[in-house]
Amino acid sequence: MNLLIAQSGGPTAVINATLAGAITEALEQHFTHIYGSLNGITGIMENRLVEIDREAFCEKEVAEALKRRPSSILRSCRFQLPSDPDDVFYDHLFANLRALAITHLIYIGGNDSMDTVMKLNIAMRQRGITDLHIGGAPKTIDNDLCGMDHSPGFASAAKYVNNTLITIRNDIAIYAEPSCTIVEIMGRNAGWLAASAVACNGGQTERRVDLLYLGEHPQSLDAMMEEIAAAVKSHRNVLVAISEGYRDIERLLERRETVASQDAGFHHPVLSGVAANLADEVHTRLGIKTRSVELSITQRTAALLSATDVEEAFLLGRKAVLANLHDTNRIPVLLRESSDPYTVTYDAVPSETIANREKKIPQDWFQDRDTLEQKMCTYVLPLLQGEVAQRYENGLLKFIALEDFTKEVVR
Repeated sequence: MNLLIAQSGGPTAVINATLAGAITEALEQHFTHIYGSLNGITGIMENRLVEIDREAFCEKEVAEALKRRPSSILRSCRFQLPSDPDDVFYDHLFANLRALAITHLIYIGGNDSMDTVMKLNIAMRQRGITDLHIGGAPKTIDNDLCGMDHSPGFASAAKYVNNTLITIRNDIAIYAEPSCTIVEIMGRNAGWLAASAVACNGGQTERRVDLLYLGEHPQSLDAMMEEIAAAVKSHRNVLVAISEGYRDIERLLERRETVASQDAGFHHPVLSGVAANLADEVHTRLGIKTRSVELSITQRTAALLSATDVEEAFLLGRKAVLANLHDTNRIPVLLRESSDPYTVTYDAVPSETIANREKKIPQDWFQDRDTLEQKMCTYVLPLLQGEVAQRYENGLLKFIALEDFTKEVVR
């Protein structure tokens, strides 16, 4: 048996923990060769592959180093496969896999990557291929993957967001003049990561984050101005968290271009600018000092990791190999049994459960601010637990490199 692993889509802080889990399980299952594709599916098509050096992986404690290493060490891509399973593209891809006698492929990614897993399995069935097992391992900071309680990568991003907001609150609270600071948080069309910002309010006599605006619960711009004005009157220095996909009811915050570009593969808009637009409105209408902060890609791959997230991502990598050892098209998922004490179980679902679908915050969580905050804190706080010690050299972060445990595949 030979295994090929690839990473795709936006990176997370724990995507390499999943890679480490998959390699660890593959070694225990006695795979003959374990390969990595550089830049996802495009690396398979272009024969840009590396082989895991088994001796180096074990002797250098690479698994532990990968757990600490944010972002996709195998690199990534955004490439949408043809919808037609008879497309010649699949013939070329399967031929490349056969050339290395690949029997198993694990694709680590989010919604779009599970679309890749789904299409590959459809193309396999169309061709009657039965000696190849293709499955996935989930990840995304957006936490919008269906079929699971939460997505690997979300917890570490939420840990970074909340700790960043705590430091921002410390900064803005020192001034006597009124102000409004608006922080734009990633998540595409889902507000999970922005909503996680209420976790830093837990146990505080006063809220650190005063107001929260999520795409699942749009308001009119006038209503937002009234809320912000009231918060400024009560607290002087106001901190607002807003999801990048938020649009007011009238969509007035789109008066300036908020789509910087589109990704080259799945043509998703790269959302940006809603915080800056809202800050302009607040300054114009309320006449107070405003500042917009866009956390942008720093949320995805910060070195501030949740130990809970790391271990769950590692286990899901192992379970991705196990679930597809004698099957195909299986995606391991996390299911929560309890929040107090926090316990989870693991299951596996077909790629169709996740591909091209979005999980958003339930509408019944929006009954009022207290309900949303209580439900989000119960949901998020267990995921943030535990710290991961990073390594430094000359005072700077030191991460493992791909060359430390791989060798080039020459054909």
